Amino acid sequence: MATIYLDHQATTPVDPAVVEAMNFAATHCYANPSSPHAAGIRAFREVERARGAVARLIGAGRSEIYFTSGATEGNNLAIKGVAARTGGPRHVVTTAVEHKSVLDTCRSLREAGHEVTVLPVDGEGRIDPGRVAAALRPDTALVSVMLANNEISTVQPVAEIGAITGAAGVPLHCDATQGVGSLPVDVRTLGVDLLTFSGHKIYGPKGVGVLYVSNRLSDRAPLAPLLHGGGQERGLRAGTLNTAAVIGLGAAVGVLAAGRQEEAVRLAGLRGRFLTELAHRVPYTLNSGTGPGFLPHAVNLSFPDVDAQQLLLEVADLAVSTGSACNSSAQEPSHVLRAIGLPPERIRGSVRIAFGRFSTEAEAVRAAHVLAAVAGARPPVTA
Repeated sequence: MATIYLDHQATTPVDPAVVEAMNFAATHCYANPSSPHAAGIRAFREVERARGAVARLIGAGRSEIYFTSGATEGNNLAIKGVAARTGGPRHVVTTAVEHKSVLDTCRSLREAGHEVTVLPVDGEGRIDPGRVAAALRPDTALVSVMLANNEISTVQPVAEIGAITGAAGVPLHCDATQGVGSLPVDVRTLGVDLLTFSGHKIYGPKGVGVLYVSNRLSDRAPLAPLLHGGGQERGLRAGTLNTAAVIGLGAAVGVLAAGRQEEAVRLAGLRGRFLTELAHRVPYTLNSGTGPGFLPHAVNLSFPDVDAQQLLLEVADLAVSTGSACNSSAQEPSHVLRAIGLPPERIRGSVRIAFGRFSTEAEAVRAAHVLAAVAGARPPVTA
């Protein structure tokens, strides 16, 4: 029986339109887009077409879009790039529920002599904009707040925070990786100076991502690059572009822009059907919300007296997760679930389910039955 894939917050399958675009790129746009001959110019034009599609998706200018290898590189470049341009130790503000690529980057800054303030969140994983305002100092170089959480789907009040940081003249970075596929994203409305996301979370290829840098920020002082070399991406990100992946990302953005709102409604319906079916068969506790202020397609829940790691080993033909895929090899408790105050037994029994573009109602029902059968049959966890 085919696997039911419900781990779309870890990665998404590649859309057929993206495969077609990348096949075209591999066949017809194989030249280096920096080369001055006709073949290079052809590749360059396709790259710029993709850049324009990304810019339109998030309400940015084409000159504000830089291609990276993914959100992890983009987050590193945004945070370190701002900190390094200041010429001395500065202050950075972030939250306790950020992705590890943000938190670990901030940790590296602290080790290099910068000061980092990690703000707590409430029981839903949401940051109070007032806490951000209170944390700002004259030497604050950057605030970094994600758009939506990758484990509990909480949508952060980024626009409110953007109004605060904008008034204070402090750049705001937003990791929008989880939100850009489901939420309307406009960098001007959000008030962000930097924004990042990955292609593989929106049915595009792995190994490509986007960094938005506002012209107003670049005009004040350019970001310090992490990579040095040929001066690609207007000097910010050296290295030959992954042309096929960039063109694939452009196709993914086109598909996304055409039906994001309708798809969000459909996925919320699948999630609701799944939870209803599950509730009829086994007790569980929600760790994330399912209404306004949360992503529409995902949910985090806990089964009582169950070790979720062991449960997932026994669930046949069902792909779900116990948390962030970036933490899966560490086998450590989720920093996000700890940050919202969940007790160890709730964290131990937590499972993350995320529906996607190719999910069906039949799969939602079957997934609930499979999970319930295994969770209900498990012996109690012993301490």
